[in-house]
Amino acid sequence: MALEGNRYRAVTFDCYGTLIDWEAGMRAALRAILALKGLDHERLLREREAAEIAYQAGTYRSYSSILGDSLKAAAAAQGVKLRYGDILGFIRSMPTWPAFKDAARPLLRLAMNYPLAILSNVENEMLERSVKKLGAPIVARITAEDVKSYKPAPAHWEKALKRLSHPKERILHVAGSLFHDVRPARALGFDTVWIN
Repeated sequence: MALEGNRYRAVTFDCYGTLIDWEAGMRAALRAILALKGLDHERLLREREAAEIAYQAGTYRSYSSILGDSLKAAAAAQGVKLRYGDILGFIRSMPTWPAFKDAARPLLRLAMNYPLAILSNVENEMLERSVKKLGAPIVARITAEDVKSYKPAPAHWEKALKRLSHPKERILHVAGSLFHDVRPARALGFDTVWIN
């Protein structure tokens, strides 16, 4: 698989929502929490995401704590106080979330010609467990834990430039999130591919 001849020297990807099925994994994790039965899960997902974005804009803290606190806030908005065990179970479910069925084969084909990297807003351990499902050689993994920052802030792409040793004009970034990835990568001068 080639991308515009010799233009690119590396391809970077977001992971969750792009290669790992974020929505299916999150929905299954929510269904497993008995205290959330009968709540409006669509509202819960929207409010959890809004809380997560607000927390990520503040001082850096671990993604696990942000994931748990965002769920706690969204449940509280519908009058439910979650137990610690429910929140911990939700956090621990993330590495079990499935890869998109059409992700592994194209990654393997791309890896024959390009070094691949993942830029993710999670912690190293979570990402390592998810990457194993993809079965492709990923030469660089850049997490929020590494850079102490969350996308859409530029630190992930700055670190990718150092690790991949290519100018941004030679790196293609692929992602599903316009907010977290596509718009900020473009603003930094990277070419992008949006996976809808």
